Amino acid sequence: MILCCGEAVIDMLPATAPDDAPSFRPVTGGAALNTAIALARLGQATGFFGGLSRDAFGKILIEAMQAEGVDLSRAPLFDAPTTLAFIHPGDGTQGFSFYDRESAGRQLTAMSLPPLDGIKALVFGGISLIHRPAAGAFEALMQMAGADRLILLDPNIRPALIEDAEEDYRKRLDRMLPMADIVKLSDEDAAWLGPVSPEDLLSGRACLVLHTHGRDGVTLHSRHGTLHVPAPEAEVIDTVGAGDTFNAAFLAALAEALPLTPRAVGLADAEILERAAQFATRAATLSTTRPGANPPTDKELSCAP
Repeated sequence: MILCCGEAVIDMLPATAPDDAPSFRPVTGGAALNTAIALARLGQATGFFGGLSRDAFGKILIEAMQAEGVDLSRAPLFDAPTTLAFIHPGDGTQGFSFYDRESAGRQLTAMSLPPLDGIKALVFGGISLIHRPAAGAFEALMQMAGADRLILLDPNIRPALIEDAEEDYRKRLDRMLPMADIVKLSDEDAAWLGPVSPEDLLSGRACLVLHTHGRDGVTLHSRHGTLHVPAPEAEVIDTVGAGDTFNAAFLAALAEALPLTPRAVGLADAEILERAAQFATRAATLSTTRPGANPPTDKELSCAP
């Protein structure tokens, strides 16, 4: 099973009320939830670990993941509100307004860490890594996962949410990046992190760095060198969740080709990595052609151009 570790939130998408007044429509979101659902739709056994709320929005998140077959046995429930993320579309990008203070997702502590029996890979990232105590719990879980479980880290940095936690957050990422086997960075992540080169990351545990460029595809850095995979042409409607879909599809493609272990991925040949990146890029691109975080299924991908 692949365990997706992080936040589950309600994305409030712009909508129009029956009287033509501007409105918002609640849909499921959050890096870990999106990745878990995307993996499940691609036929992978998937679990979610993160704080979930007992409120009405939390019920929506729980039911959505259960409907996709995501295992929630490791996800604790809290009497705290669900995080809300209001989406503001821009010119090819998305703006966000988050309501996250005292949320269920922030309630995790080191006492909340789940057992890892049966877990072969873990995915970390998103806003869950910003604020204590939950951020510290995810870092501890990454340490607990050890050297034999594959770890993918996607910081998915949201500068507007960091507030006065930047110094602590940067130090946490400095500790977590060297513990990951696969590091995925967007152009925005790389700019915020500063002078961190793929070569620097590959000098530690990481065997693969995935640098995504939105419409311009992805660049892979590995022991084979550097490889660029372009993104297919598409009419983009919404980019929310595209990075999460990319991560899920990349892992799903790897899982079809080899065991999901650090050693197997580290020794994977360039052809396997290129096919995985092509599959992930197609999946992420397809997800941008519809509103909200709505990752494709295997069947949809098989029919897509």
